[in-house]
Amino acid sequence: MRIIFLCLLIWAVCSAAVAGAAGSDTEALLEFGRGIRQDPSRREATTWNPTSALAADGCPVDWHGVQCSGGRILSIALDGIGLVGNASLSALARMPMLRNLSLSNNKLEGFLPRELGSMASLQLLDLSNNRFSGPIPSELTKLAGLGYLNLSSNGFHGALPMGFRNLRKLKYLDLRGNGFSGKLDDIFVQLQSPVHVDLSCNQFSGSLTSISDNSSMASTLQYLNISHNVLSGTLFDSDPMPLLDSLEVFDASFNMLSGNIPQFNFVISLKVLRLQHNNFSGSIPEALFRETSMVLTELDLSCNQLTGPIKRVTSTNLKYLNLSCNSLEGTLPITFGSCSVVDLSGNMLSGNLSVARTWGNYLQTIDLSSNRLIGNWPNETTQFLRLTSLRISNNLLAGELPFVLGTYPELISIDLSLNQLHGTLPGNVFTAVKLTFLNLSGNSFEGNLPLPNHDGKNSTSIDLSILPVQTSNLSFVDLSNNSLNGSLPTGIGDLSALTLLNLRQNNFTGQIPRAITKLKNLLYIDLSSNQFDGSIPDGLPDELVQFNVSYNNLSGSVPSNLLKFPDSSFHPGNELLVLPLSESPNGSDKSDEGRHGMKRGILYALIVCVVVFVTGIIVLLLVHWKINSWKSSEKGTGQGKQPVSQGQSAQRSAETSTTEMHDVSLGSSPTAESGAVSLPGKERQHESQDVPVDAAYFNEPIASSSAHKDNTTSMMPSSSSSPPDARTQHHHSILRVHSPDKLVGDLHLFDNSVVFTAEELSRAPAEIIGRSCHGTSYKATLDNGYMLTVKWLKEGFAKSKKEFSREIKKLGSVKHPNLVPLRGFYWGPKEHERIIISDYVDATSLSTYLSGKIVSSLLALIKLDSFSIRSEHLLMNILISPEFEEWNLPPLSVGQRLNIATDIARCLDYLHNERVIPHGNIKSSNVLIQNSTLSALVTDYSLHRLMTPTGMAEQVLNAGALGYSPPEFSSTSKPCPSLKSDVYAIGVILLELLTGKIAGEIICVNDGVVDLTDWVRMLALEERVSECYDQHIVQAGSSDGGPKVLDDMLHIAIRCIRSASERPEIRTVFEDLSSLSS
Repeated sequence: MRIIFLCLLIWAVCSAAVAGAAGSDTEALLEFGRGIRQDPSRREATTWNPTSALAADGCPVDWHGVQCSGGRILSIALDGIGLVGNASLSALARMPMLRNLSLSNNKLEGFLPRELGSMASLQLLDLSNNRFSGPIPSELTKLAGLGYLNLSSNGFHGALPMGFRNLRKLKYLDLRGNGFSGKLDDIFVQLQSPVHVDLSCNQFSGSLTSISDNSSMASTLQYLNISHNVLSGTLFDSDPMPLLDSLEVFDASFNMLSGNIPQFNFVISLKVLRLQHNNFSGSIPEALFRETSMVLTELDLSCNQLTGPIKRVTSTNLKYLNLSCNSLEGTLPITFGSCSVVDLSGNMLSGNLSVARTWGNYLQTIDLSSNRLIGNWPNETTQFLRLTSLRISNNLLAGELPFVLGTYPELISIDLSLNQLHGTLPGNVFTAVKLTFLNLSGNSFEGNLPLPNHDGKNSTSIDLSILPVQTSNLSFVDLSNNSLNGSLPTGIGDLSALTLLNLRQNNFTGQIPRAITKLKNLLYIDLSSNQFDGSIPDGLPDELVQFNVSYNNLSGSVPSNLLKFPDSSFHPGNELLVLPLSESPNGSDKSDEGRHGMKRGILYALIVCVVVFVTGIIVLLLVHWKINSWKSSEKGTGQGKQPVSQGQSAQRSAETSTTEMHDVSLGSSPTAESGAVSLPGKERQHESQDVPVDAAYFNEPIASSSAHKDNTTSMMPSSSSSPPDARTQHHHSILRVHSPDKLVGDLHLFDNSVVFTAEELSRAPAEIIGRSCHGTSYKATLDNGYMLTVKWLKEGFAKSKKEFSREIKKLGSVKHPNLVPLRGFYWGPKEHERIIISDYVDATSLSTYLSGKIVSSLLALIKLDSFSIRSEHLLMNILISPEFEEWNLPPLSVGQRLNIATDIARCLDYLHNERVIPHGNIKSSNVLIQNSTLSALVTDYSLHRLMTPTGMAEQVLNAGALGYSPPEFSSTSKPCPSLKSDVYAIGVILLELLTGKIAGEIICVNDGVVDLTDWVRMLALEERVSECYDQHIVQAGSSDGGPKVLDDMLHIAIRCIRSASERPEIRTVFEDLSSLSS
């Protein structure tokens, strides 16, 4: 009886213990669940019910993602269900039997607690793609049973803790996409026997010099990714390749590694090798191409400094070969083995392209652009049946376009632009079965466009029976800069998938056919610099984003849906074209209207002048005491040009657009007597004191060659509607012009969407639109009316030509809807002739929207000799100038400010996460607001990569003076732009958007003065944030979010201006701002 009683007692105690343990795990789970703020799927909210029944062993029943056994929770898997909140991992640490914890692909935030070290049973920990931050606690290395650790795509930072050697069972380690730092060798000497290691997209430094000291790790490793870090030096000190006999994937791309590429002789299992975007030099090891025991399938060595010839490729395993953007020489190899993708673009390869007939039938993608190849593509019909993309632009190809190109059954893309091809176009390229991209620009093609006319006449003599019946799939057609002629066939309307049509700079005549309005997918159309006449057809799609018909002979009225485009889309040329603002195409009527309009403008300006003066007097009284000392120092110089100290807010506008709008010729050297501005490096003081600076227009820049006189005497063409012929004999990417008084260096264009020569750039009339720490920017107008922004860099600021070219070519490949892309660059023989070229955007900077130029102009008057006659004359010209209306910008609404902030964050997210480069100089003056849509475009990205240490230091100092530099820069001897400094800068821009104040503005408070960031922090601590908001939006009210959106934006901004270790990643900032818009 006693024995039975004792057994019952033991059973009761054990049952109570099990129930208590299960209850403890369940309570910990519920505590974790209380930190979840949003659960879009409702799975956790609806199934984690504390009132539901428990199983016999005390386990929760049917709780989503929870596995339990014997009264203990063993696994929690809540991947990808959109959870948002603060994850209390310390609560989960109270589950001693938990083996698997997977919370990936959510929006959870928080830190890794030290209590994680007590989870002795944990085997899998996956927190990837969340918002966790902070350092990794050393207690994590106590998890001796951990075999899988994935912390990728979060905001963790700092050095990894010592003690990884304790994780003897760790096979899978993924830390990519964080802010970890430290020496790479310190990590590899600790890892025991990992199989998969991904440390990419961090800030690790050093190299793999110690990998041979850890033979156990090297022998088991199959996947190693150390790309997108700051590694430098040689990749390996010695040859550890015999140890890496299990390695299958090795990625060390996007670093600063140098030296020769290792042989990889004994890595018999290596399948993928990526070393692109480094500084490797020397020749390519032949073993990588040979048919040996190596099973290499992908080889990417692009964007290095490799030299020498390319040996024949005999490997039957290699499928992907990318050797682009190097300095490889010699002829093309006679075979590429079994490669399906070959990219040799951006080298110095020469020889005849006819060797392609020996390449076999495996190739699917071929890119040989930007080399020195001659000859033509072989007209063979039995090869290249798998070819999908053929790009051989910017070479020296000659002859006619091979008919065979239109017969390849899988061909999707053809780019043979910028060559010397001639003859007529074969009709089958327009009706190829799968062809979507056709770029033949910058050649010498002639004749009619081989498309049918539906009026029963053909535009050519081709046999229409050869044209397939099916609809064309062409979406991109660029035939610009050729000599095509005749009328535009009505068959153009059959290309229903077309989104881009560029026929610029040809000799087309006749009317623009109405059939073109059938192209409902059209977004970009350029018919400029032809001889079209008649009217513009009504019915083009409203979705058009680019339209240009300038330099033609068009007449009639412009369709209403095209009025959104600037005047440069229609003029110069088209003298008889009627815009709504002009009631008659007659020139005399225009003159009368212009005179009457000018009188009305003066009247309106005088009325506004009175209002402005009343406001100005108030402003002057408020700022007069701040500027007295400044005025005194300026009068002492005699010119009033002494710079303001960095602490004063007047310096904050150092890079905003100037009101000086001088017309100059970029390649000439105007004299001081003519009043024109000299080239950068040779600037002279403007001497015409009685002429308002914004009205100076100089028609005749000095040029030594009379052959170009007609082209430089005026910004506008002559009365003839035919544009000047800007074509050259050869259309290379690098063009050299040898005129002694013109630009005579190298002009490099990144693509062929806009083609011009250095000589044409030399004679382009230009206006100064701004000065910055980098140099002076001009708006240059080409012969065809196309406008560019030309930035002359300050002397001594650019790196050496080799470094500069390599870096700017990388920047030239950066494309994003919210970026103003680079068009090219010019490198001249003189030190000051370093030019960066981009598109000119007709937009207003964000700094102008926030501060306006009226106050800036009034403050400029204070720097003059009180209100002299010249001052009054200047003010009068300001008030009656065309720019005056732009200065009176309406205040931005809450929704508009949020959209602008989101656009900026989206752009930075692309730079940081897709290109892994910081902008480096983000500020409101580098953000352009498009006047029609109020969307944001970011300019001047990553220019620090082109600068010498002096230039970079100047940029950092300028950003600090303007209030955009993070506080950590002040404690660093050589600060360098980083991803974290970009986040700080966008935080400052958010504060500018919210407060309407300028970054770095000195604000008076009770205890003295503070800058913008300190002022907002002070109000936030005192819970008075409503006082910091721009009164324009507070008084106007809002229907697009109101106070809540303002508060949420302010919360994001304050997080961005925290210390570097506490700042969020830009991806988090972008997602948070986007969520406010939804």
